[in-house]
Amino acid sequence: MKPLIALVGRPNVGKSTLFNRILRQRSAIVDPTPGVTRDRHIAEGEWQGKQFLLMDTGGYNGDGDVISKAMLEQTLIAIRDADMIIFVTDVRAGLSYEDLELGRLLQRTFHHKQLVFAVNKVESPQLTLEAESFISTGFTAPYFISAKDGSGVADMLDDILEALPDTENDAVKADPAIELAIIGRPNVGKSSFVNALLGSNRLIVSNIPGTTRDAIDSRFTRKQREFVLIDTAGLRKRTKIDAGIEYYSSLRSEKAIERCDVAVVILDAQLGLEKQDMKIINIAVERKKGALLLINKWDLIEKDSKTSKVYEEDLRLSMGNLSYVPVLFISALTKKNLYRAIDTAKEISENRARKISTSVLNKFLEEALALQHPSTKSGKELKIKYMTQINAAWPVFAFFCNDPLLVENNFRKFLEKRLREKFSLEGTPISMRFMQK
Repeated sequence: MKPLIALVGRPNVGKSTLFNRILRQRSAIVDPTPGVTRDRHIAEGEWQGKQFLLMDTGGYNGDGDVISKAMLEQTLIAIRDADMIIFVTDVRAGLSYEDLELGRLLQRTFHHKQLVFAVNKVESPQLTLEAESFISTGFTAPYFISAKDGSGVADMLDDILEALPDTENDAVKADPAIELAIIGRPNVGKSSFVNALLGSNRLIVSNIPGTTRDAIDSRFTRKQREFVLIDTAGLRKRTKIDAGIEYYSSLRSEKAIERCDVAVVILDAQLGLEKQDMKIINIAVERKKGALLLINKWDLIEKDSKTSKVYEEDLRLSMGNLSYVPVLFISALTKKNLYRAIDTAKEISENRARKISTSVLNKFLEEALALQHPSTKSGKELKIKYMTQINAAWPVFAFFCNDPLLVENNFRKFLEKRLREKFSLEGTPISMRFMQK
């Protein structure tokens, strides 16, 4: 297991900028608004050949509102999980009461962990002189750094990685983790779903829409298979996205879909399927990702023995040609069907990666043509010679024929339906390419 380094500090001291500097990428949202990073945000990093996990956390502050208390809880969870803690302060703001309180908490409660004290935003000789006052605080000797321009960061990383255990000989996992993007409109229960699976409040949950602003990764193991759960900010209609933070959060959600294996789309059972939900599903399908539809808050619906059947039938009518996407009724609150959802997502991921031999496919083609020979409007006969699977991240089938222009839409639909039935391709998009032989 790679060592975990946590960035901890008050809001707006530059943790997210330092996070991005260390990873050499724009991963965490950076904005002058305090409290932009509310949850734990974990990414893989490498320095001088050594690999590690870096975690950005919500800023600790003394405010008493719901979000601030939840942010403090996330910070404490982050500290408990970390192998190394980088306590970040801001030389321009000086050492505040909140800094001292957090520093004492770290020393008192987590004295067994390795702690690095970093004074950030030291970007001029005058600020270097001001930073000297941080030496007499009673914390460990501080590193004077600038996350913005990178000064001092390399030296700090050299010392940190020297102190952390070597991971070069870690065993390589036989199977890569299955990445699941947890997506949906704001406040449908995405974070509650992830927290219920993980068994802890790793993501802030409140009834305030848009609480989750970043795409947050959490690792989870079930039946000896590892999953990465990417909880995302709720996707809204573009017209309702404010400039700045909301825009970048929406963009982050779309990027989460791009990197996932399966998009787990969550609906609120009381609101049903809306146009924006279809847009979310279509984003996943356009990017050729597996898809699973979860109807959350099912415990709040008055129902009888036929309610779920009628509900699903209505859904599938609305979904049209996306009816291959599995539908499950869940409750993040009562944990109904949560593990079934994960097992289904695993099956979808396996379906998406399925490889079928050419001989098996051509036997399928022979049987399919015996059931329905393709007709054409022109009267010219369509002859399909053989088919094979093209190497791709999702199932792509090539059909070699005398004239691709003769292939009509109803015959394409017939072949797709037969392929799904024969080879268990539920939940994954498939592509069919007709090529002239």
